Amino acid sequence: MTHFQSKNGVVTWNDELQSVVIEWKGFAYGQEFQTILMKGAELLKQMNGSKVLMDTRNGSAIKAEDKVWIGEFFIRRAFESGLQYLALLQPHSVVAKLSLNRTVEGLGTLPYRQESFTEWDEAVRWLTNPSPLLSAIS
Repeated sequence: MTHFQSKNGVVTWNDELQSVVIEWKGFAYGQEFQTILMKGAELLKQMNGSKVLMDTRNGSAIKAEDKVWIGEFFIRRAFESGLQYLALLQPHSVVAKLSLNRTVEGLGTLPYRQESFTEWDEAVRWLTNPSPLLSAIS
């Protein structure tokens, strides 16, 4: 089910995975970048979900102001929407991959579990059977 679509991103619900899928299709920044991510959080909450597969394979570098917005606003909003597991498919572009990795490293401790993958099947396997959240481990 497609929830949102723009020229640079698509947000869908995958029934089989019981997961939001956010697929980046190019360079988005500012309001468009934020809208795509917020539509993902909105759909996660609407579906009472806990998992997101973020497909950045065709994405681009992240602008500095969007990195700040992710850290100051989006992380909390996604968690409040129910996010517990995020599978991140790494970009094909080396520049985009470096930018994404720097962004993730700069976020510090996340309130949800996040893993990075290069292959769709690996990400799906992990989302299907994710390891427990740290807070659930005694």
